[in-house]
Amino acid sequence: MPCYVYRSVKKRGMYLYLPEKDQFDSVPESLIKLIGKTEFSFEFQLNTERKLLRYESSEVMRNLLDNGFFLQMPPNGYKSDNDGELDANLQGF
Repeated sequence: MPCYVYRSVKKRGMYLYLPEKDQFDSVPESLIKLIGKTEFSFEFQLNTERKLLRYESSEVMRNLLDNGFFLQMPPNGYKSDNDGELDANLQGF
């Protein structure tokens, strides 16, 4: 399946994966506001054989199919979020 990756300009190390380029309709508005402006980074073909650094490809695929997006958090969880906003507001995503 095609996968399109956008990086958050506001939150370092945070990436949003989408199954269709520039199609943010399935991403909740509250999440869009929280991660701020995004920039297109790259696209790739995602399949169960593809190795990803921090997540199982099957987990990313499942989220893309079920939710229409996948949010990759910074490497140390919320530690890169200096204002604590993510810790308080990402509950349920």
